[in-house]
Amino acid sequence: MASLLKEIQSIYSSLSQKEKNIADYILSDPDGASHSSIQEMAEKTGVSVSTITRFAKKASCTSFVEMKVKLASGSEKTGEEGIEHTLSSSYREMLADVRSLSDNQAFDQVMTLLREAKRLFIYGLGSSGLAAQELNYRLSRMGFVSEAVMDPHLMVIKSTLQQPGDVIIAFSRSGQTVDLLQSVSKGKEKGAKLIALTAFGNTPLTKQSDAILWTIHPARNNFLLTGLDMSMLYLIDRISLHFLSEPEREAKYLETVEAITSTGISSVKKN
Repeated sequence: MASLLKEIQSIYSSLSQKEKNIADYILSDPDGASHSSIQEMAEKTGVSVSTITRFAKKASCTSFVEMKVKLASGSEKTGEEGIEHTLSSSYREMLADVRSLSDNQAFDQVMTLLREAKRLFIYGLGSSGLAAQELNYRLSRMGFVSEAVMDPHLMVIKSTLQQPGDVIIAFSRSGQTVDLLQSVSKGKEKGAKLIALTAFGNTPLTKQSDAILWTIHPARNNFLLTGLDMSMLYLIDRISLHFLSEPEREAKYLETVEAITSTGISSVKKN
């Protein structure tokens, strides 16, 4: 199922509105979709049977039946109910999804760009700004010259002043936020490299990117999508642990821990 969901996510931006209705239905409830007949799916998504057939082929399936088989191969029901089960199931599915989206070659490419960067500018608007702040906090404590930018006007200013050797890390689920796109375009013009963390393929953001890390489609989060995307946090953790495995980075991180602790003790004594 994971590979099918990844395929749907990667082509999502190029789908027609009716095809997006099908994609949204499958991504939000893959188990339910795996048990639906083609007529039931057509009724639930408000499209024709022929549209579903075309969608299946766009998702690299030979037929609707093959698409159902791929969905059913990863569906699971335990019979448990309640908030705790819903939450734990959402987390398990999120981890499975984001792991299936991970590409070791792409991840290594991102690590190389980060390691060789002179300066890092981490962009994010709205809830993606939370992710930008978190990654900036982690990287700064490991000795990177890093800055999180969550204001669209400041993004344009920072991008205008960028130069070769700088790297922009852009958090954007949709990859189509106008203010962010204007800023990263300006940064690219100035010679900066671009890393995108996004849930949609074939977008203005991915087309400009030098490397991409995929987050899960918003529909897979159901209602758990108003704050920090947990798949973004997973990628932030993965980046952090990768660098913390390097003795020099770990030493710098521990140095900041000691500095913060010492500052806290001093404050207490003064009070």
